[in-house]
Amino acid sequence: MQPLKRSIPNTLTALNLICGCFASFFAFKGFFQIVFFLVLLGTFFDLFDGLISRLLRVESDFGIQFDSMADLITCGMVPGIVMYNLLAGIDIQAINFIFDLCENEYNISFVPLGFISFLITLATSIRLAKFNIGKDVKNEFRGLPAPVNALFIVSLPLLIENPLLTDFRHLIESKTTFLVIIIISSLLMNNNIPFFSLKSITFKIESLKKIVLIIFSIPLFFIFCFTAFPIIILIYILINLLIFAGRKFRHGFK
Repeated sequence: MQPLKRSIPNTLTALNLICGCFASFFAFKGFFQIVFFLVLLGTFFDLFDGLISRLLRVESDFGIQFDSMADLITCGMVPGIVMYNLLAGIDIQAINFIFDLCENEYNISFVPLGFISFLITLATSIRLAKFNIGKDVKNEFRGLPAPVNALFIVSLPLLIENPLLTDFRHLIESKTTFLVIIIISSLLMNNNIPFFSLKSITFKIESLKKIVLIIFSIPLFFIFCFTAFPIIILIYILINLLIFAGRKFRHGFK
């Protein structure tokens, strides 16, 4: 019975990994809507594999490591590929590299600046490793959770293509904006700033920040549908930064 119980959360983790593999393929092809839904589905599996393992009391070191390996693909590699394609698509100069090997000629074209995108992948791997050996406070994470960052990155193409935001497209789809997003998101994942979890919501005073986020999110989702994800995540980040700044401010006067 115990092996069967253990297989349930591990199967969900495996599905998360498979979603990440498929999303990587479609990200290379530029099918960003499919990528977004696959990453969203992967984060759904990621949420419930941990929840079910705790409910069934089958948590294990293997499950923790397997979960992080799956997240590295879904939440690390995929956003890196998406961001590379976004940078490559805004007329940044590409390099054509031609070389001969075993009497065959190979022509490789790539955008050197685009490789900065994989800083997201590196930062995600560091974040996941720190999460495995660290101890987050209940209902709080230290640093921006990797799945939240991944959803933000992979939903950017949807935001850019939304007809309601045509007037702002030139601001979003720019080299400067993408580079700032890469750097800031990488830093946010690897710091000691507390980010609240949405896994449990009550109507106690401690959950007001979560309720505020939901209040903002509902109309945004009705207006922009899935395009609202990056906007909602920005609000989530802003709320947490304001709470953190408020704590620092209060402590400064004690």
